[in-house]
Amino acid sequence: MSALNQGGLQVWLRRAVWLLLLGSFGCIFLVIALRGHWSFGPRRLLLCALLAAGAFLLRRFLPLVDRLTPGRWRAVFGGGLVLLFALQLGSGFLLLQDLTTSPFDTEAVLRTATELAQGTVPALYNDYFASVDTNVLCMFVLYWMYRPVYLLTGSTGPAWAMGLNTLFLFVAAVCVCGTAGHLWGRRGKAAALILCLLFLPYYAFTSFVYTDTMAAPLVVGSLWGFLALEGRWNRLSLRTRLLSCIGLGFLVGTAFLMKGNALLLYPAFVVYLALRPGFWAALRRCWRSALATVLLFCMGSAAVVFGFNAYKWNCGLLDLSLYESMHTPITHWIMMGLENDGAFSNDSYAYTGRFSTIEEKKAANLARIQTNLKHLLSSPQSLAWLFFTKAETDWGDGLYTAPQTVNLAPVQRTWLHEWLSVDGIHSDVTADFGQAFYWMLWAGAFIAAIRGIRNRRQPGESGLFLCAICLLGNLSFLTLWEANARYPFCYSCCLLLFGVSLLAAPHSEIQSA
Repeated sequence: MSALNQGGLQVWLRRAVWLLLLGSFGCIFLVIALRGHWSFGPRRLLLCALLAAGAFLLRRFLPLVDRLTPGRWRAVFGGGLVLLFALQLGSGFLLLQDLTTSPFDTEAVLRTATELAQGTVPALYNDYFASVDTNVLCMFVLYWMYRPVYLLTGSTGPAWAMGLNTLFLFVAAVCVCGTAGHLWGRRGKAAALILCLLFLPYYAFTSFVYTDTMAAPLVVGSLWGFLALEGRWNRLSLRTRLLSCIGLGFLVGTAFLMKGNALLLYPAFVVYLALRPGFWAALRRCWRSALATVLLFCMGSAAVVFGFNAYKWNCGLLDLSLYESMHTPITHWIMMGLENDGAFSNDSYAYTGRFSTIEEKKAANLARIQTNLKHLLSSPQSLAWLFFTKAETDWGDGLYTAPQTVNLAPVQRTWLHEWLSVDGIHSDVTADFGQAFYWMLWAGAFIAAIRGIRNRRQPGESGLFLCAICLLGNLSFLTLWEANARYPFCYSCCLLLFGVSLLAAPHSEIQSA
């Protein structure tokens, strides 16, 4: 008990989290390398060396931003944001796609949004949303944008969706900079802006209008809001605290509606607070206030989740009368993730579709999950193969399969496709840079993990620890769920913040605990 009171248990548990991050992802990347699925050609190694040299130089000269006057700093940082948005918007136009004709779920989402905006009810893909309702919020966001645009201009062209999607990605970058600024001050903001300018998925995904991109600002905004609220808690009035908790709950709930793995934010916040030094002592002193805080946070989430679901069922835009017979339950995606290579499988989808009610589908899925687990647990070799194969799919691609999404339904092929499309002439150069940049971000994560294991205090420690919890939560979630390299993208902000920690915190500021 005395160890708990002194924070000893929390220290060891925090070390365990860092060790788990280092050990699990270290093993995953080692296995990917040993399988020969990562290229270590001269150009990729040269790019790694250049990025390392650039990081070293930035680390030395970044403190100069602290010497800028407030006005000059705002001009420099604001100019950088304008440059980022201009580059993103330009990329979006050059990579413009008509996703209403794409061979992917984006066709159902975009076509339904445009048809509803034009007054066509029910839309052609109406039954898709009875089957797969995880993309409904994405579709409605596009509809809410397209409807006034159509009424005013008569247009539902793809450029409008691309513009909205680009705005989401830009806001994600702004939130990364804001979070970094909260943790490391001006240096953090400057470093985050530089990394965002170099982060290729922020450009390649501009024309890919889907849940992954729309969830990105919601997830990083939730992390920023939580860390800011936690850091300023004692300086806030009671009214501000309560309203902030409701707002944060609303934001996290919206993120969950947009992308299912945003649900991991809830346990991540709980684990972070449980291992925060001084939390339990403060909880014993102010348990009533803590209880009110939790209730208001949950109320914010419940309001948006239940409110949106009520809207979905009662707005009259979707005919969900076939929901009971067509809906794909959550158990299906877990079943799919535990067989074959863990990625999407038409055979698995057809299997679930054979049953006529949700309960029958759940029962069939659970029976097959049980069979799959028995097989995997009886064969450690098969279990290890599946785990590392899925982990490679989820975590091995530094571009999150963005080049594959660029060429779904291009309006016109441009010079940028030759760099960012998977079949482009210079796509190998893009892949090498994207992978080298990805490794640099993970290097920041591993260095932070080593410091955390050694219990060395580091600037931005609270934010980095929360990022570590989020990445481990995603690893656990995707171990069971369908494997897809795009799914971790909405948490790419965590890796960008680890990259910022490499650049923004001079060694002299890191002291032993």
